[in-house]
Amino acid sequence: MTGKQSTTKIETTEPVQPGNFTGIMPEFGRVADVARIFGIKRGTAYNLLKDGKIKGVLLRVRGKKSGLRLISMESVREFICSHMKNGGVL
Repeated sequence: MTGKQSTTKIETTEPVQPGNFTGIMPEFGRVADVARIFGIKRGTAYNLLKDGKIKGVLLRVRGKKSGLRLISMESVREFICSHMKNGGVL
């Protein structure tokens, strides 16, 4: 008898590091993230929000002037995809 040993190959993924979102599209982002990911500048993003073409929310404490503006990245992606069908005309 020959002594063949059974070898099992174990495959694992690289451990995930805190704060490492490489290759993952966030659900929400700031206006700067929209510019970085999609190339849509700040003024255009605010105009699209105002016109209801993309979705966003302003999180702030009652009575305060400033807050945190978050934009749905999915709504931006859907907006862009919808304009691919009609030749990119806004």
